[in-house]
Amino acid sequence: MSQTVERALRVLESIAEEPRTIEEVAELMGVHPSTALRSLQVLEARHFVVRDARHVFRLGSGLFALANEALEKVDLRSTAEPHLNQLNRDVGHTVHLAILEGDQVIYVDKRESLNPVRMWSRIGNVAPMHCTAVAKAIVAFLPRASRERLAGLVTYERFTKNTITSADRFLAELEATVERGFALDHLEHEDFVNCMGVPIRGASGEVVGSVSITTTTLLCTYEELLGFEPVLAVAAQAISIDHGWQPPQ
Repeated sequence: MSQTVERALRVLESIAEEPRTIEEVAELMGVHPSTALRSLQVLEARHFVVRDARHVFRLGSGLFALANEALEKVDLRSTAEPHLNQLNRDVGHTVHLAILEGDQVIYVDKRESLNPVRMWSRIGNVAPMHCTAVAKAIVAFLPRASRERLAGLVTYERFTKNTITSADRFLAELEATVERGFALDHLEHEDFVNCMGVPIRGASGEVVGSVSITTTTLLCTYEELLGFEPVLAVAAQAISIDHGWQPPQ
């Protein structure tokens, strides 16, 4: 049974990368096409995958419905919804909401820019911890031991010339984030994107997520982004309060 489940998951992962034929799935799984077909048929019956007239398989509506149901159960997402909408209207740029899930920071909600330029990010994607403000805004405000442990897990892939590429530099950046109260991604993940993030707190004061504003250099300078810090801080505080946090007197 465990082997069957593992095969089904491997099939989904391969199709998530790009639509594939039975033969392509079989090759990636290292199994006979008939074995791959059986796995695909099980997933197809649950609408987790669908095939077109050319017998090419792609992810299906059943999987999307399951993912959306899981995201809806993230309480922070519903708490933050009206504040994300307002922030998006106030600044006109892309707004993200993220949480720490295990050892990864995950995008759980997004409001697209009111401008025609769109961001690469998708709900459910992992935010690279060392080069995105939405991730730094969470990790920086964790207990020191947690910060150091997570910093040791990062692979420090270089995306641009500004990307942080070592644990020492990452930890130093997290310290700077705590001091200023907000996180920054200054052309670190994409060389035309700047981002600023602020932590969201829960009832006991712990960091439960983050909210960020993401801009492109075509539409907003780095200095203009920094000017949005007050409205971002207000949004983060409002989400935190609605999520049970009581700010200190």
